[in-house]
Amino acid sequence: MSADLSIVIPSCNGLHLLRENLPSVQKAAQHYHLKSGYKTEIIVVDDGSQDETCEALPVEFPDVFLMARRHNEGFAKACNTGFEGAGFPLVALLNNDVRIEEGYFVYQALHFRDPEVFAVTAKVFEWDQPIFATGGRFGQFRRGFWSVYFNYDAGTPPAREWIEERRLLSAYAIGGFSTYNREKIQELGGFNELLSPFHWEDVDLSYRGWKRGWEVRYEPRSVAHHRVSTTINAYYKKKFVDAISFRNRLLFHWINLHSRSYLLRHLFWLLVLTLTRVLVFDLYFYRSLGLALRRLPEVLKIRKLERSSSRRTDIEVSGILGRFYDSAPIEIYYNQQEVIQKHPDFEEAEA
Repeated sequence: MSADLSIVIPSCNGLHLLRENLPSVQKAAQHYHLKSGYKTEIIVVDDGSQDETCEALPVEFPDVFLMARRHNEGFAKACNTGFEGAGFPLVALLNNDVRIEEGYFVYQALHFRDPEVFAVTAKVFEWDQPIFATGGRFGQFRRGFWSVYFNYDAGTPPAREWIEERRLLSAYAIGGFSTYNREKIQELGGFNELLSPFHWEDVDLSYRGWKRGWEVRYEPRSVAHHRVSTTINAYYKKKFVDAISFRNRLLFHWINLHSRSYLLRHLFWLLVLTLTRVLVFDLYFYRSLGLALRRLPEVLKIRKLERSSSRRTDIEVSGILGRFYDSAPIEIYYNQQEVIQKHPDFEEAEA
């Protein structure tokens, strides 16, 4: 299904970033319309900004629809506001600190010809240099937790055949540069707002999509450039960000792990961490654990709903991803240093 496309950009005090990056989004939207014949709309969701976004944006970008929230309540709620306002079958979600290439939407939309596709994530380079930053997500369940931090890319000749056949899977679609099937987002209820203000909401959404029986894919021909964590770093201290991130990691597992063996492994390793983190004076672990435990009544309600709606088990999702990683001609990168060491002259893929 290639179709009409809504583009949603959440923003908080980001007028300077919108001025910088909206022109690339407008150009890519126009290119999508010319290539496909389908309509597009651009929606900026202002999440309680205190800058002049609400005054300046309608004047400087009159073709952009502005949805203004009175109070800042975080990424998940801002995105859900945009999803509710989106009028078209495909919804592309972009950070305000992302610049995209002209063919970005064209390549992502191709995947939705397959009705089982839920989301497609892009290939991302660092902002000011052609260094690979983010691609397909390598995810595996180990030591009681889903590890989803590593990237992979496809660049060898056999991999190009996989690209043409649109068979590259991703553990999750990164919220700052992905496109979704809007009907499926509605079925899932959008991002889980329990994870506000930020982090792990895109992992959670994709994982719930996997368990509903759908697919999340990676499209390396869809290229973006990203200023990493511009908004979060500007307004929150690192210790707070780390505490919320681990809290949400715990909430994600408590909500979504339903296979008995996986849940028991998680609880065992969580107990090990609880007994040992004090030995290295990791007091922030206990802060995150306390924050998560306070949400347990809400977690149990959501967990019951997700368990009843799942069509795949955790073991089945793990198996699908594991078989793909084992068989696909891909290169996995465990850190940015590996990217630079293996590809010192890494160049952008042709859009």
